[in-house]
Amino acid sequence: MDAKRLIPVLHVLEGRVVDPAGAADLGDPVERACRLELEGADGVLFVELGRGRRLRRAWMPGVARSLFLPFALEAPFQDADEIREALEAGADRVVLPARDLDALDAARFGRARITASLEAAWSGGWDAALEDLRNLGGAGEILLKAGGRHLAELCAQAARLPTPILLDCSDPALAAEALAYGADAIAYPAALMTAGAFKDALEPTGIALRR
Repeated sequence: MDAKRLIPVLHVLEGRVVDPAGAADLGDPVERACRLELEGADGVLFVELGRGRRLRRAWMPGVARSLFLPFALEAPFQDADEIREALEAGADRVVLPARDLDALDAARFGRARITASLEAAWSGGWDAALEDLRNLGGAGEILLKAGGRHLAELCAQAARLPTPILLDCSDPALAAEALAYGADAIAYPAALMTAGAFKDALEPTGIALRR
């Protein structure tokens, strides 16, 4: 069994790390990302709030120079040129809404550098979500945003597909269940707990984690 990954999420607004609501300044992206690496993270996902194309050019190269971990950027990209700039600035992947993959010409960058973000909701079953997942051939990974008591069923069915699933989840108990049923990784708010503490909490479940 491949070891599961834990990916802390940092929200960025105007070149600074902030809380998810964008109300509190939490520091410099480079410093915060390096701290997460020391805490045992397996990668970092930056989620950009608002339009920060110009400011990305200031902080992203610093992250790329200082961080040994892979990192991804989820942002309101407007066109393929903006995606290319983010990748050239050092991001290993960009995260794009599933509905925008074709419009943004994501295929030109290769599947390995594209994560598709998909929101899924239970509607008496997961048929619609699974059909959407099957149609995401242009992405090398899927950031799945879903929740609820039927989440394990979705993860178990999604695990049969060839594309790795990164689940957006802030509940350690749900995260453990999702990983046990086939999710490949968990993306969770960095403020929730350190990656090391998260891994310690999951250790009794027997789930194989990177250390």
